[in-house]
Amino acid sequence: MSHKAKLIAAFATLYVVWGSTYLGIRIGLEAHMPPALMAALRLVPAGLLLLGFAKWRGIPVRVRPRELRVIATTGVLLLVGGMFMIFLAEQYIPSGLAALIVALQPLWIAGAETVLPDMDRPSALGYAGIALGFIGLAVLLWPRLTLPGSGPQLLGSCIAIVATFIWMIGSVYSKRHPVRVDAIVATGYEMLAAGLVTLVIGVLKGEVPQLLSGRVDVLPAASATAYLAVVGSCVAFTAFVWALRHAPASKVMTYSFVNPVVAVFLGWLVLREPLDWWIVAGMAVIVAGVALTTTAPTRPRPLAAADAAVADAAAELPAEASEA
Repeated sequence: MSHKAKLIAAFATLYVVWGSTYLGIRIGLEAHMPPALMAALRLVPAGLLLLGFAKWRGIPVRVRPRELRVIATTGVLLLVGGMFMIFLAEQYIPSGLAALIVALQPLWIAGAETVLPDMDRPSALGYAGIALGFIGLAVLLWPRLTLPGSGPQLLGSCIAIVATFIWMIGSVYSKRHPVRVDAIVATGYEMLAAGLVTLVIGVLKGEVPQLLSGRVDVLPAASATAYLAVVGSCVAFTAFVWALRHAPASKVMTYSFVNPVVAVFLGWLVLREPLDWWIVAGMAVIVAGVALTTTAPTRPRPLAAADAAVADAAAELPAEASEA
């Protein structure tokens, strides 16, 4: 394949595959897969496959204990607090609605950058995008707050919102605790750590008897879980890493506002999930807000600006003074 064809394939994978994972989760849940064990069966094989792929490529997979603690903590925050809670949310809400709420993740991160002293600040356009995104969330939630009988959907929406907030915490933690580990290896261990935690959760919740009860529709459940593990995790993540190395990060991150549109369309097409004007309007506003936030320039963090000012002042002093 030519370089251009590889880029097109990588972006198509990020847009379509990651957008389709919400549908895969919903199909598995409708086939009566217990959520925690489904998450574990997605994460553990995916982690092992990524580590095996790294070893096959000659990438060292041994990690120091301190780095492994950081990686495991990141994995639990991102994939248990973030991803697994989406499994829980999709027990109550359509896959497209879950994807639209997850699209708020860049907005939470931009909000964290506002209050944390050692991170870059959003620009005025970035703040406008944050406001626009949360207006879109209000549009999505309005009928679930006002219409009778919408309590379960409101519960699922709240779970998804909490999931995006925990994902933000994991993202910030990862950024503030960098490790010198290959991205594929780190992600493999993150998936393994999160997979083991969700496995324990499933056992403690009594999901093993549910899995073996005969109620699970085996073919769609197994197909959805395998798709999430192999294609949704391994293939899509490999495409993501490759794209980051061969395209500007700003272009790669466009998946964050394409995925929800793909998810809403696939949920409507495959499962006939409802697509009313509230969802269409909320989707348009959220996607616009996320696009504006992720593409807007950032301002240097205050400490960085102060450090730069001190450095400039020192540069203007005589050599003897600057050395002192």
